[in-house]
Amino acid sequence: MNVSRLLDQLIASHDRRIRPNYGREPIEVNVTIHVTTISAISEVSMDYTVALYLRQFWRDNRLAFKSANEQELTIGIDLIKSIWVPDTFFPNEKKSFFHEATTHNSFLRIDNHGNVFRSIRLTVTANCPMNLHSFPLDVQICALELESYAYSTRDIIYHWHLGDNSVTIDENVHLAHFTIGDHRHVERVISLSTGNYSRLSTYFTFKRNIGFYLIQIYFPSSLIVVISWISFWLNRDATQARVAIGVTTVLTMTTLMTSTNASLPKVSYVKSLDIFSWN
Repeated sequence: MNVSRLLDQLIASHDRRIRPNYGREPIEVNVTIHVTTISAISEVSMDYTVALYLRQFWRDNRLAFKSANEQELTIGIDLIKSIWVPDTFFPNEKKSFFHEATTHNSFLRIDNHGNVFRSIRLTVTANCPMNLHSFPLDVQICALELESYAYSTRDIIYHWHLGDNSVTIDENVHLAHFTIGDHRHVERVISLSTGNYSRLSTYFTFKRNIGFYLIQIYFPSSLIVVISWISFWLNRDATQARVAIGVTTVLTMTTLMTSTNASLPKVSYVKSLDIFSWN
């Protein structure tokens, strides 16, 4: 049997509207993620952007086949639309898009036992609430979550496919302002008004690099304070000189603080940098 006829038979007998094992136990979908880029960590909009490969594994006995020549089949986006796939989405996503250069970056692989593997390349901008009390000595933890949009735990259960090794980060991923720390994974069930849903979460740790702030804030501020001490050695009759030094010190410190806070959200609490600057 040639491949074209085999694919035609599989699709003809397959109903993409119905999940595998319908009416019986929920289907298990195993997931791995490989991160290729982390960028645009924004304190103002409280989000971060990550480019990744999302890989999902499940079993659909309706797609099992017998062939003397083929042990597995790899199909592209056109035929994927004819096969049932999990409706996975990212609950904490703000926006995302699929990569389509030079073609849609997605494929699906089926073996003769009905095991299905799907890989998608996409970029996700996800929500990441940040606590800036310790800024710029802070550590931020940002989550990336996924679950089924329509299917509750009666239909789909998600698992991390390789346990603690299910999420990997490319060794070439580096950030200018942050050091990427460890990441951990969680499997849980979320209760919503529409039912209980299986959710996978991975938490990335970002430790802020202080070097930029040492050069731009801490060292200049300390130098300005030392310069302000010159007024103690001036003649007590040199009032204008002492006033000029004092005013210059205040204005310079204010300018440094303003330039730093311009890139931060207008939070209502005091940050570590504020305490340093005004003490």
